Amino acid sequence: MHERIAGLVLARPGRLLGMEPFMADVVQGIEEVFAGRGCSLLIEFAADIRGEIETWQRWVANRYVDGIVMVDLRTSDPRLDELQRLGVPAVLLGGPELEVPITNVLVDNAEGARAAVRALARLGHRDIARVSGPRDMLHCQARDDAFMETCAEHDVQARVIEGDYSEDSGRDATKQLLTGSRVPTAVVYDNDLMAIGGLAAARELGFAVPDQLSVIAWDDTAVARLATPPLSVVTVDVHGLGMIVGEAILNVIQGAEPTTYQVPKPTIRLARSTTPPAPRPS
Repeated sequence: MHERIAGLVLARPGRLLGMEPFMADVVQGIEEVFAGRGCSLLIEFAADIRGEIETWQRWVANRYVDGIVMVDLRTSDPRLDELQRLGVPAVLLGGPELEVPITNVLVDNAEGARAAVRALARLGHRDIARVSGPRDMLHCQARDDAFMETCAEHDVQARVIEGDYSEDSGRDATKQLLTGSRVPTAVVYDNDLMAIGGLAAARELGFAVPDQLSVIAWDDTAVARLATPPLSVVTVDVHGLGMIVGEAILNVIQGAEPTTYQVPKPTIRLARSTTPPAPRPS
């Protein structure tokens, strides 16, 4: 039996060198499923979507891969048509559910955003900001919409600043929020690295976390647990998510029909980075 290869390209801007903790945990989960089952994971990095497509084309032309794992679906994403054209078995990590016949592993991003707002509103926060990932990613849009809607339902003032998942963008966005005319009492970050940048910016500007600023980060990673203070998180079992992706790609390589895998809903785990807001001078 020949060794099968599943390919994954990560299209990331230059300042996100290597793999952020979320993807590292996903990859670990995939590789755990592949172990002893005659399948390996090939990972390459590209600067953008076009580079990702070119890598796929090279892989398929040279018969390097038996299947492709695609992540970070974007608005009117050219990769979906390209996968159809290449005719290679594929799995999409993330939704939303698609018209095109492709196996996907669905994460309920909207529920994670709603849960974060509900947790902060219960603590008494009435002015919450969100630092998002790139807005053209559909999972970021789902989180944005759910965040704004849930804030409105709880009579919470809300705003969103776009980041790019890097620590620097988290720091820049947080500086903008904390030096503006209206300073939020809590910020929800789309990943752990941006939250770490946010903690650094808060420290630089003299804001104590959590006494003057509560922080919640997306994804329960080692980085979030080792932060100072340890971060409250929107928790998805990321390693388990990777294992589902691994099973899914093995199945499609073996000829399974396209299907949708559901992942358990995200929940909130509060740690030491959140507390009720301090009364502000009126």
